[in-house]
Amino acid sequence: MDPFSDNELWTDEEQGYWLAFDRISGAHLGVAKLKLAFEQLFSLKTIWNGTRESLSEFKWFTDDMITAFLEKRKEIEPEKVFQEVKKSGVRAYPYFHPDYPFRLRHISDPPLIVYMKGQLNPNDLQHSCAIVGTRRPTSYGQRLSKQIAGGLARSGVSIISGMASGIDAIAHWGAIESGGKTVAVLGCGADVCYPASNRPLYDKLIEDKNCAVLSEFFPGTTPETWMFPARNRIISGLSQAVAVIEAGETSGSLITAKLAFEQNREVFAVPGRVDSPASKGTNYLIASNTAKLLTDYEEIMREMQWVSAAPVREVATIVELYGRERELYEMISNEPVHFDYLCEKSGIKAAELSASLTMLELAGVVTRHPGDWYSREQTVGST
Repeated sequence: MDPFSDNELWTDEEQGYWLAFDRISGAHLGVAKLKLAFEQLFSLKTIWNGTRESLSEFKWFTDDMITAFLEKRKEIEPEKVFQEVKKSGVRAYPYFHPDYPFRLRHISDPPLIVYMKGQLNPNDLQHSCAIVGTRRPTSYGQRLSKQIAGGLARSGVSIISGMASGIDAIAHWGAIESGGKTVAVLGCGADVCYPASNRPLYDKLIEDKNCAVLSEFFPGTTPETWMFPARNRIISGLSQAVAVIEAGETSGSLITAKLAFEQNREVFAVPGRVDSPASKGTNYLIASNTAKLLTDYEEIMREMQWVSAAPVREVATIVELYGRERELYEMISNEPVHFDYLCEKSGIKAAELSASLTMLELAGVVTRHPGDWYSREQTVGST
């Protein structure tokens, strides 16, 4: 019997036992020991309902573990836990479940259960690349994150990230806007949106057929600081390659890069200015030979020997601007300029200026950044 492919093993009752074991803490019943039990019995029911005498027959079940387990078992009802997960709208995939992400099985400390919300099946991620970076990117980092994520997504590569503000969120949006697949790995329950400011992105991830959110934490779990470094091993573990766009010296993205390197994933980093704090981490990764220098998504495609799943054709969009919109566009550069500066330089009233900038955004030639800053998006033709 092959538990990795036999769906008949995964009754609601069996799922309930796995979920119940996932709720037990302090008994040292991790993935390794439960794997041994399941490989021997093809069910956790016997273990869950075992007596001290029957459990002592398993060599890996020490007396201290049995004592802790029997005490904590009194507080948990498998059926109740199963119904709780079902009610949350989250799908649960235990380690041996056929839909458990296959790449995660091969990392050193895989999660016992993966919780997912969204329509994408975790094993639809044939080729996948993580894109991570700082929560406070420069306009340079924002542009590169969107370009690299979009290019990979259009080529059939799934984008993995952590839904944090900044580079992570931009990478997810880049994949979504390109019609590609993307998965967010959360440092909280899969039914919890964090940060709250990313609610539009979270809603898109759980509604779009090409997207999902994933977590090792039980539904309803709120984020704590220690959870984010833990989830980074899953971001890299789901991926075949990891691209770091911008990262400071203490960025959590460097943890992801280190984990990816240890998991034998290919690591890439975008170089940046030597005097930019946002590039100190990525420049270090390149200088230390931890990461390959990255300037374009096609470099990842070549290095990984991936063949595009769909024809990728970059077409320059020529947008004709006239009058006030053209005048405003000329005042905006690739580096963000503030609304107040544009108002003073153009002499246009604030309400009219806001309307004109909105038109430029809708035309796709100007990007608005937090704090009323604006920068150019693409090349524009004139008449």
